[in-house]
Order: sequence, then C-alpha cells, then structure tokens
Amino acid sequence: MVALAVLTGVLAGCTETGDTPTPTYDWPTSLPPIVPSQTVNPLPPIGEGDSSDALPPAAGASNPTQAGLAAEGEPEQDLPTVTPLPTETQLPMMITTSDGLVLRGTLYSALQRPAPGVLMVPMRGRDRSSWEPLAGRLQASGYAVLTIDLRGYGETGGSVDWSLAPGDVREALALLSELPGVDASRLVVVGAAIGANLALNACADAAGCVGAVLLSPGLDIKGITAADALARLGSRPVLVIASENDDNNPADSLTLDSLAGGDHQLVIMPEGGRGTDLLDAFPDLLDRIADWLIVRAGPVPTAVPQ
Repeated sequence: MVALAVLTGVLAGCTETGDTPTPTYDWPTSLPPIVPSQTVNPLPPIGEGDSSDALPPAAGASNPTQAGLAAEGEPEQDLPTVTPLPTETQLPMMITTSDGLVLRGTLYSALQRPAPGVLMVPMRGRDRSSWEPLAGRLQASGYAVLTIDLRGYGETGGSVDWSLAPGDVREALALLSELPGVDASRLVVVGAAIGANLALNACADAAGCVGAVLLSPGLDIKGITAADALARLGSRPVLVIASENDDNNPADSLTLDSLAGGDHQLVIMPEGGRGTDLLDAFPDLLDRIADWLIVRAGPVPTAVPQ
C-alpha cells in the first residue's frame, strides 16, 4: 500500500567537491541525437564485490506490526494526493512501505506538466542529499524528480534490510507515477552502486519506465542482482557510468553493458571513486546525464510560459 503526504518546507543540501581530475574524453557541447557509444578506456576484469561498509543505522524505527497498521507516529489513514503548486519547487515526501516503515523523500516538482518523472536511489551509506546537484539540473530541464532515503539511512531511519529494499524502491517508483503532473509513461530511474541495482530492478518491472542511468552498478551487491534485471529491461535504453578505481568496477559495468539488449552507453572515468562521488569529481557528468535523458525521455521544454 502506497501512501503519500506532502509536508511544508523546502529541503536543501550541499555536496562538497574535491579537486577535479582531468578526464580523458571530450563531452559534446550540443544536444545531437546520442547513439550507442564505444567503451571508454576499458580495463581487464578485476575482482567483483562491494567493499564499502554500511553506516550505522540512523535513529528511529518503523512499527514492526503488519502492513495494514499505521507506522508508529504516522496517521491512521492515507493522506490525499496533493498537486504541487507552481511555486513549490521542493516538497518533502512520505512513502509507506509494506511493513509500515515510512520512507522520506524530496520531490523536485516540474513547472511544466505533465513532465517525465525521475526516481533517484542513493548508494549504501548515503542519503538523498547526495543527488541534489543532479536533481536540480534535471528539474531545470523540466523533469519531476523524486529522491528518497533508503531504509536505515537519512531521515527514513529504521534498520537496513536489503531483502525489503527492492519492494521499497518499487513502491517509490509507483508513487512517482501516480503524482499529478507526472507522465506515467515517461519514467526514468537513476541509481548509484546498490541503488543502481535496486533502481534497475524496479524499472525492469514497470511498464512506464523508459530507461535507466546506473552509476557504479554491480553484478551482485548484497543479493541485489543486475544481469537478470537487464534481461527484463529488454530493449529499453541504459547508460552505465563507472570509474577505474572502484574495486568491482569497471569489470562489472563492462559485463552489464555487454548484456544490454537495446540502446546502451558505457562511460569509464579515469578515476573519481564510486557512485555519486563521480558527480563530485566530474561535474560535467550532470550535463552528460541530462543530455542523455532529453534524447530518450524528452525533449522537455525549458522555458516556462508567463
């Protein structure tokens, strides 16, 4: 059961950026149609796995009772869906999961509607604030963007449980598709590391999901697999971005790119770390991802009628 409440206020965050390494490629400066690209600087396969450690679970936990009961501290009845006003650009969101835990999120609403919807799923140990630079960039391009905190992280709290996380992400994507002003036939998922695997699986099973952007995906991260999800994704487009100094990449990304059944691109950065760390190391990736999405889920008007 998916429930939604729109709270007042604007959430904001910031992402610190270190020194930017010099990339070994040239980004396009215009928006021509993008065709499947060749692998950039591939490396021989290296060991698989995900060595990053999870952070301790944040304070707070869900009501451990059956899904039919309200979560602890939450309303007994579902709150009505509210259409964001044109002046409301960021809205706190609440998504009730199957076991009563409430996922916290932020909706970056689109000023022109209906708009394509983008769901962003963070990597292990991070919260939704890690997506703020990209979410703002896509919102400016006309997308409605929903970022979420996975269970055990950020404002969601509770305990980390990767067996329940796939269902959580599916429910978040379903919520996004039901929001007023979102075009349910033009949904895209963006994820980092285990969030990439979770996002890909959710997209593969959603008829309205037209593509996926995966930062540092893995073949198998905490039991969340990607190869089978790519098979279910079929001919829908996928963009894979990874770096050379990530322990299970670029080997896993090279394999996944080779398994894609439709329009696919693989970009290997010379360094930059893992997942959303790549957005800090290479700010040009924000435009690269936006350009890729506009071709496949757009075009989206950028001028708002007065």
